[in-house]
Amino acid sequence: MPPPSASDFQLLFEKSPGAYLVAAPDADFTLVAVSDAYLRATLTTREGILGRPLFEVFPDNPADPNATGVRNLRASLERALVTRAPDAMAVQKYDIRRPEAEGGGFEERYWSPINTPVLSARGEVLYLLHRVEDVTDFVRLSRRREEERERAAALQSRNLEMEVELLHRGQELLATNQELGEAVRERDESLALTAHARAQAERQHEWLHSLFMQAPIAIAIFRGPRYVIELANPVVCHLWGRRPEQVLGKPLFEALPEAAGQGFEELLSEVLATGVPYVGTEMPVRLARLEGGALEEVYFNFVYEPMRDAQGQVEAVIVVASDVTEVVRARRRMEALAAEKVRVAEERLRLATEAMGLGIWDMDPTTDALVWDERMRAIFGLPADAPMDYPTFLSRVHPEDRPQVERRVREAIAPGGTGTFAMEYRTLPLESQEERWVSAQGQVHRDASGQPIRFLGVGLDITGRKRAAQEVARNTAILEAILQSIPDALYVGDATGIRLANTPALEMLGFQSLEELNQHVATLGERLQNRSAEDGHRLTLEEEPFMRAFRGQPTTQEVHSRHLLTGRDVVVRCAAAPVHVGDDIVGAVAVNTDITDRKRAETELRQAAEFRERFIGIVSHDLRNPLNAILLSANAMMRSDCVVEHHLKNVRRITTSAERMQRMISDLLDFTRGRLDGGIPISPRPANLRTICRQVLEELEAGNPQREFRLSTTGEFQGEWDPDRLAQLLGNLGKNALDYSPDGLPVDFVLRDEGDTVRVEIHNAGPPIPEELLGRIFEPFQRATDEGHPMSGLGLGLFIVQQIAHAHRGRIEVRSTRTEGTTFTVLLPRTAQ
Repeated sequence: MPPPSASDFQLLFEKSPGAYLVAAPDADFTLVAVSDAYLRATLTTREGILGRPLFEVFPDNPADPNATGVRNLRASLERALVTRAPDAMAVQKYDIRRPEAEGGGFEERYWSPINTPVLSARGEVLYLLHRVEDVTDFVRLSRRREEERERAAALQSRNLEMEVELLHRGQELLATNQELGEAVRERDESLALTAHARAQAERQHEWLHSLFMQAPIAIAIFRGPRYVIELANPVVCHLWGRRPEQVLGKPLFEALPEAAGQGFEELLSEVLATGVPYVGTEMPVRLARLEGGALEEVYFNFVYEPMRDAQGQVEAVIVVASDVTEVVRARRRMEALAAEKVRVAEERLRLATEAMGLGIWDMDPTTDALVWDERMRAIFGLPADAPMDYPTFLSRVHPEDRPQVERRVREAIAPGGTGTFAMEYRTLPLESQEERWVSAQGQVHRDASGQPIRFLGVGLDITGRKRAAQEVARNTAILEAILQSIPDALYVGDATGIRLANTPALEMLGFQSLEELNQHVATLGERLQNRSAEDGHRLTLEEEPFMRAFRGQPTTQEVHSRHLLTGRDVVVRCAAAPVHVGDDIVGAVAVNTDITDRKRAETELRQAAEFRERFIGIVSHDLRNPLNAILLSANAMMRSDCVVEHHLKNVRRITTSAERMQRMISDLLDFTRGRLDGGIPISPRPANLRTICRQVLEELEAGNPQREFRLSTTGEFQGEWDPDRLAQLLGNLGKNALDYSPDGLPVDFVLRDEGDTVRVEIHNAGPPIPEELLGRIFEPFQRATDEGHPMSGLGLGLFIVQQIAHAHRGRIEVRSTRTEGTTFTVLLPRTAQ
């Protein structure tokens, strides 16, 4: 299979799934190519950006005073240009301009870019390849995750504040209870003070209860070893998926039976026993909050705080909780997404290396230890268990390439060196193995001090490509030699221009070089002023032979062109054909033959022939009058009594010769009409072909009494014809049969009725017409044999027969063999309109 063409590589680049942009290494970083994925990601079109400076197409967002996208991207491109190494950028905020149809303005976007220089064989930067990945959604998701974390932290801080406040309030309540106790014991001292203290305690309790119930976080109190739910505010009831009346006054694991066995009994027991608070973060809980009692896994941040009585004993547990289910799920989704992206990237790398036949190598520059994968060993023809290090690798490199490989490696790993390795080299073939070519690329990784710590790279067996390139070069040289040896002008190209042409192609039309000829076909046609050789009109682009071939129509056409250097008119015969690759037309090939001199000679010959034929017609027409006078005079002398008997024979000879001359003049006039006036004129009218044929036979029998004529008819022979012209046709064929057959053999006339057509056959059994004469027997001045015949005329009889048949919309055929003789067949439609 031939290697892909440049247009195929361009199509592969444009349709690749990655977002790629190619810029020229000039001051403006002019855009020269772009993939479809990049156009979709940046809301641009190929026509709108190619050929323009990069930062004119993609400026900073003028509404963002902190925008640094242009500055950072320019710096990265300049680094890649200077170092000739890929430059990976951190995630960049680089807003893009919306199309006017979508409201205009700028849209916030984040990108992960990498800029890679494309180097020539000499290490010069030809292009800069800018590849990006749109990470806007990932950044926004990370931002939302951070905001959720901040809210959770704030909420947790608020929870702690509430806990502290509740503890203070609890301590105040305990103090109040103590005061009430003292008041009870001292009720004798002051009943008023006791009543006041009781009212204050009630107000404090009501205030604390109101505080719990209106708090924006989930709060509950579990009392005693059974964890009876003494208090549960609306928020915690919502988290549990229960109504207050379903839980208040009930033991915790009776109100929430699905929570049993999930480890919370142990945590509560530990807090009751030790008095040490417990803080839970993103604890998973399965609760029956859904319809039908189905379990749902949710996540809580909570604090178990011990609640002490007046003696300092833990009598209850205060719970402060918040639902972080959505935060956990969002984080896990992001983690799963990130893990999936890593897995996909690794899988893509694996598939790419397998598909491309890449081998991977890993070298430790400090120890020269070298690790090769299985494919890399296979490229060098080494077994899987063969020991490998850097000196062993060098020994496997072809001696002619080894010094350069070693020098490139040193340049890459040296402090301050290039850091990259890229080279094509040959391997040293093992016994019974062939020499192979390897393309290797590597990247040096350094520590903080700049010392190389790892040298990673890939290798690819390019033996087939190298051999194919050599074969292509050989075939190209052969093709070039063949092209240049062809005397006619030959060129190959497509609608955009001419890609290949030989020297005659340049000389024929006055081009100085292939670069000058390599123009769009429409431009070439305009410069050459191509015209049709048939009617002289200017050819449109669709009429150009090359474009017709490019559309799949093989074409041969004569064209008038203007020679660019001399300005003279050139006539070329252009034969163009499409070039197919499979079912696709990828171009066209054309061969131009300069026929200017031949066309000029043909024109001169045609004009001379027309002049000669018109001259013959004029002379023949003018000869009829004196010839008629001779015939009239001779006939009058034969009827006159004054003619002496011995002069009568001469008068008859004059009459016979004049009649023969009259027939020859009539043939010449018919020939002139047939060649110059569009055919012999006829006057159709109702006639019977059998009657016409009998009249012709009678005339032939009268002039040739020694010969036998036979007529055979089958069917009806009435039609509309010119009787005189048909009599002329039959007479010429009958006379021709007499002239070219022996006297003792008959001449047969056969008429057959074939419906709308009548068939006439005239047969003689004389010698066959030579095969080389059959193809041109109906041409003017041709005879049935090379020797001629003493009774033959000018050789116009069969030409006139054919013209008469054509005038009646019929045709004439001839068949001649030694065994069957010669048969002329005339097919006549019944109407000659």
